[in-house]
Amino acid sequence: MSKEVSRRTFLKILGGGLAGVAAGGAVLKRHEIMAFLDADKAAADAGQDMGKVATRYYAPLGKDLSLLGFGCMRLPTRFSAQGRVIDAELGGKMIDFAYRHGINYYDTAWFYHDGQSEEFIGQALKQYPRDSVFLADKMPTPVLESLNQAKDIFQTQLDRCQVTYFDNYMLHSLSSREEFDRLYIQEGILEYLRQEKSRGRIRCLGFSFHGDVPFFQYLMDQYPWDFCMIQLNYADWNDPGEAPSGSRQAGDLYRKCREKNVPIFVMEPVKGGNLADLPPSSEAVLKEMHPDASMASWALRWVGSKEGVITMNSGMSNLEQVLDNIRTMSNFTPLSPAEERAIQRSLGKSADSAAIPCTYCRYCDPCPYGVDIATVFQLYNRFGEPAGIDMAHPDRADDAKKRQFLTRYQNNLERNQRASRCTACNICLPRCPQHIPIPRDIRAIDDMVQQFSLDTGKVVI
Repeated sequence: MSKEVSRRTFLKILGGGLAGVAAGGAVLKRHEIMAFLDADKAAADAGQDMGKVATRYYAPLGKDLSLLGFGCMRLPTRFSAQGRVIDAELGGKMIDFAYRHGINYYDTAWFYHDGQSEEFIGQALKQYPRDSVFLADKMPTPVLESLNQAKDIFQTQLDRCQVTYFDNYMLHSLSSREEFDRLYIQEGILEYLRQEKSRGRIRCLGFSFHGDVPFFQYLMDQYPWDFCMIQLNYADWNDPGEAPSGSRQAGDLYRKCREKNVPIFVMEPVKGGNLADLPPSSEAVLKEMHPDASMASWALRWVGSKEGVITMNSGMSNLEQVLDNIRTMSNFTPLSPAEERAIQRSLGKSADSAAIPCTYCRYCDPCPYGVDIATVFQLYNRFGEPAGIDMAHPDRADDAKKRQFLTRYQNNLERNQRASRCTACNICLPRCPQHIPIPRDIRAIDDMVQQFSLDTGKVVI
């Protein structure tokens, strides 16, 4: 393929996603992706109808927001002398592409990309009229200690994002009543944020949630909120009367929002990418009904079919994800009863999955002993569990699969990042939104790695 993407290839990519082009034998390099994005901009500048994603009316602002939001947690990155940084050129063009195709909601946070996300999105959105985009940011609960610190953080966020107000502002990652009462009530941070709302520097005030159901009910019953953001996807849904378990409590949270008529914003609609890469048996159920639909499109349509959902944030890290998500939301149709049943059948097929329910959000970072927790779990979920390797029964894997996993493990983790560094200090446990028993699972993976090394004679160096 030449350095310029042809018009025919351009239309093919837009219609079928990059995966379809790759399947046809084309492998798009970075400069070809950039050329595609430039071609899309040129087509829009020439007056071509580019199509727009669906919107939902958001009463607190009296505006239509895009049903698909751009989550700025997993932006494209590149290596630099300072380490891994956001690829500002590619990321900026992806944001511009999203804006042209109707995405007007952008969600960032203090922690995302170690603070780079706020600066990046602020710069990227400067080129558009301020009232044409809706920007969300969050008060970083896990690092808060005092009201004065919260004031400094809020001003820094405005400065980083180069704005005078946030459309949505959240108390980030509320996980326990003790922490909420201590910081936001006793320290006065909630009252301060309400004052900022009265000053116009916050248009709508809400929270993002990572706690349990009783705490959520307390927040919704005792305090007024313009909106809230919850983790909502079909894997985490629990039906009425079904006791919540770990992250499987989304049904209870959703129903409480509807009871209180609080608008819902959604994080992890594809569960950190886990619902985009299903076990073969589960994928087969959905492919039987729609052979050409991506697994991610099923997850997005499931969330979008829920009444009360305003915007679902998808952390899109590459152009393929952007294209597929925009394609799904531009021709959005709610799931039919038959499609709902297909998802339920797919869940039944994967109920015995041994995958770790990690969304790779990295809220557990940093580990004081250097363990790269998210990557350890991701390696197991991508290369272990799908290959039939069960960390609870490592002896059942054949030697070839053991060697393949050890190779992946060694090549993707530095020695000081591996599971063997874990001391079970438990610092990571309260940080995990999915309530994963992290030290237990990290130790199980390390035991598995050590067993594989003994069984195969392959030394992990």
